[in-house]
Order: sequence, then structure tokens, then C-alpha cells
Amino acid sequence: MRCNNCGWDNPDGSTRCEKCNAPLQGGTSQQQNSYGHSTVIEGDAFGPKQPSKTVIDETIIEAPQVSPSQPKPQAQPQAAPTEDFSGTVNPYAGVGAFVPVPRCILKPVIFPGEDSRYVPQQVNIKGNYTELNRQLIDPDNNTITSKVQATLTFKDGKWYVQNQSVQKTTYVFAGEPIEVKHGDVILMGNRTFVFEED
Repeated sequence: MRCNNCGWDNPDGSTRCEKCNAPLQGGTSQQQNSYGHSTVIEGDAFGPKQPSKTVIDETIIEAPQVSPSQPKPQAQPQAAPTEDFSGTVNPYAGVGAFVPVPRCILKPVIFPGEDSRYVPQQVNIKGNYTELNRQLIDPDNNTITSKVQATLTFKDGKWYVQNQSVQKTTYVFAGEPIEVKHGDVILMGNRTFVFEED
């Protein structure tokens, strides 16, 4: 019996084509449409017992059967990340390369006998460059300029502070050995000294 779909010659009595699995003329799973062509009844073509097949250039590709009664696999819940992922993606460092935003904190020191109600709050710095002034670090302290007292810069994995005030009143306490360069000002007691290389 020749298949109307692909032309394959099937043995007599076959209800489906051996090559393309289409219903054969005279089988129970075909009906004629208004143009006289055979059409496949939906229940027979997509029934769960027959594997679905696709014919491409005389090659039969078996497709896996999916039962509608089987539940879809559920994605396993993942723990929420504990790391802060705010930052930017560097487009030149490869796919998904993450560049974290540098952060630091400026904590004010309480002077002996100072009322804790008047101590300024800590300053959270975020980014590669920050201008420090009176409003940002200590709003009630007139010894800090209202313009730009100093700048904090993050470069090559290190933080740098640089005085920007006209009165040159930004100093770093040398709690650990610190590099001193030509022209740096050192405050010792109430006396300032300019460091010069000989």
C-alpha cells in the first residue's frame, strides 16, 4: 500500500507508513477533506503511544515523547547571595567581568570631654573619587572648609588622600610607617615642617 504522504510502498494491511508514520489510505485514522486529500485525525497523529517522527532528506529523526501528566522539573531554590554585588561590568575584561565599587568609611574620633551628641556621624564613601568638605564630614566644624577640604581617590587598589584647602589643613596621622614625598607637610605638635629630599 503506497503512502500518500511520502510515496513509500508499505506491506498490505499496514495502517501507518513505515517511513513517515502517516496514516495509510483505508486505515481508521484518516479522513478525506473537501479537496480529496487525506488528513490525519488529531488524536491518532498525536497519541501518546506513537513516537513522533520528522522526515528530513530521507532521514527519520526520533523525537522524545513528553507525557502531559509528568510534572515539569522545578528549579532548585538558591541561597541569597551574602556578598554586595553593586558595581559595574567592565566591557573590556571579558564576558561577565565584574568590577566592584570601592568603598571606605571615615569614622569621627570623640575628643576627651566631648559630648557624644555633637559627634558627627560616620561618612560612608563609595566610588573612585570623592570630594570632602564641611557639609559631608562635619557640618558644625568651621575649621573644615565649606568648599573642598581634600579629595579621596581610589587607584590601583589603593586609597589616596590629597589636600585641596587653601589653608593646607589636611593631615594624616602616621600610625604606621607612611611614605613621605618631596614637598609634603608634617605636623608635629603644633609645628609644621616641609619635607624636602636633599
